[in-house]
Amino acid sequence: MKTYQFRFNNRTKTSTILLWFFTTLISITLTISILLIHSEPYFPIWLVLISFPLMFISINRLFKTASKRLSPEIITLDKDRFTSACFGSALFSDITAIKIPAREISLLGGPKYEYYKKTEANTPNLVISITTNNGKIFSWVLNEFGGLYNSKQDFYVCFEFLTALTGQLFQYFHADEPPKKYLKILDDNGCWKRNN
Repeated sequence: MKTYQFRFNNRTKTSTILLWFFTTLISITLTISILLIHSEPYFPIWLVLISFPLMFISINRLFKTASKRLSPEIITLDKDRFTSACFGSALFSDITAIKIPAREISLLGGPKYEYYKKTEANTPNLVISITTNNGKIFSWVLNEFGGLYNSKQDFYVCFEFLTALTGQLFQYFHADEPPKKYLKILDDNGCWKRNN
């Protein structure tokens, strides 16, 4: 039994974050307009008393809501199953598909960090998903080079878990076959689907 602990982006509350983002944008614009235009008929003083608290409340709510996307994860890998603190457990025999953006991961031959620095392109947020036969989806979003919701070390711990999981799934489902290109069982697109 091996345990892996990392942080990830859980992709929740996107609409709430957008609501507070636009509320913050409007309240900052309104407050700056009120302060720059000193014309009493257009913007009475009571509007300033409303706009300042609204601006601070919306900024506060934006940061609080965005921080709720950060989730700590503890995964325990056994010989026949894995257990996630966020999503529950899954037997290896219940896993029907795995999708990992293998071509985007530098550890698997994808672009290195220097490429993103040189081109000023955004580093990708990698969506890793495991699907079971009852439709349950285990999904983690991580940035390989560290970001707002995870560090580089968090990604390496998650990658270590994926390596161990795919190694055990290879033994479980494909022991008599040669390993594939990525993590023993994944095809060129980073996908694996169980043959029934």
